[in-house]
Amino acid sequence: MRLEIEAAGHDVQFVAINKADAVDDQSKLTVRCSYPLLQDVEEVDVWGVHHQGHKDDFYIYDRDGKLADYLPVNGDAEGKRPVNLSTTDGYKTLKTAIVDVVEAQ
Repeated sequence: MRLEIEAAGHDVQFVAINKADAVDDQSKLTVRCSYPLLQDVEEVDVWGVHHQGHKDDFYIYDRDGKLADYLPVNGDAEGKRPVNLSTTDGYKTLKTAIVDVVEAQ
């Protein structure tokens, strides 16, 4: 997805956050991801600050570092905008949300 967005002329960065208590699972993520892994620690608790719902939710930040969009993996309260990446619709929903934020800059 990152490469598709960049090919369209947009500069984007992706990062995965691994829970502080999941250090032993790092290799499961790093072998599957082509983007950086942020290993959370209890003292920082990035996971706790950002984790409003489920582990596969997406947070989209603008270039100023402000949260521009939040997409729960299963969709919002009305079930709209699900971003399960194993589905075509979920992939398209996330990609569209990212491009919308980039183009609004």
